[in-house]
Parts: sequence; structure tokens; C-alpha cells
Amino acid sequence: GAVFPIFAAIHYWFPKVTGRLYDERLGVASFWLVFVGFNLAFFPMHISGLLGMPRRVYTYPSGMGWDVENLLSSIGSLVLVLGTVAILVNVVWSRVSGPPAGLDPWGANTLEWATSSPPPPYNFDKLPPVRSERPLFFLTHGHGHAAVSADELDEHKEAQA
Repeated sequence: GAVFPIFAAIHYWFPKVTGRLYDERLGVASFWLVFVGFNLAFFPMHISGLLGMPRRVYTYPSGMGWDVENLLSSIGSLVLVLGTVAILVNVVWSRVSGPPAGLDPWGANTLEWATSSPPPPYNFDKLPPVRSERPLFFLTHGHGHAAVSADELDEHKEAQA
């Protein structure tokens, strides 16, 4: 279960690190393969444990009532491997020939997305103003009490152009 946030972070930060976007169709397919494979691999293990199967055994006697659960777990692990391979293929393919990411492909609120992808070593020519917990939103939309002035927004757009 701890691998899901790692895969999510790879997907989220890939455009910032590489300047390229993932193939979305392959990304959706890999998510569902990993999600279904994970649940199909591990939920039947839970059930077979409740039925009395000991942990960490590589083989067991036939006829103990765990055959279906172990078959489902094996199928689930294969689906999980296919999903992981799909993620790796998507990373390699997108790195080589993915579409350009642009400044902010996710419509994020934080300042790391206010600079180019991948960012230059210095990040910003001039630091943008931070007046809220969502500085990029207020910098680009100018809504709410923490909005920047029109002059500050023009300065930021000119610095990024």
C-alpha cells in the first residue's frame, strides 16, 4: 500500500522534472492495472489467512481450502506486475517523446509550478510575491483578499516570458 503514493508522486512530478507529460491513456490503464492487481493479490491472502493458512509458506498441502484464494492472489500479482511494467513503459516513452508539459499542467496552487518545466537552476529571475497559502492561484487569478496587484502580476508574467 505504501507504493501507491510513490507512483502518484512519480506521475505528479514527472512533468516538472522532465518537461514532458505522461501518456494519459497509458497512465489511466496502468493505474487500474495496479489498483486491481494489488487488491486481487492481497485481499484473497487476507481471506486465506482467516481460513487458517499460515504466513510465509511457499507451498501447502492440497485440499486445505486455500486453492482458489491462492490462485486469485497469483493472478493478481501478475496483473500488478503488468501495471508496474506499464508505468515503466510510460515513463520511458514519455521521457523520449511525450508532449511538452508547459508551465503548470495540473493547475496547481504552489510556486514550483510558476516556473518552467524543468526549472532553471536559479528557479526564478525575481521572487514572486507570496501572500497566501496558495500563491500561484492568487498570482494567476487575482481573486480574494490576498490577490496581488496588477503591476505585480504583469511583472511576474514578464519575468516568465
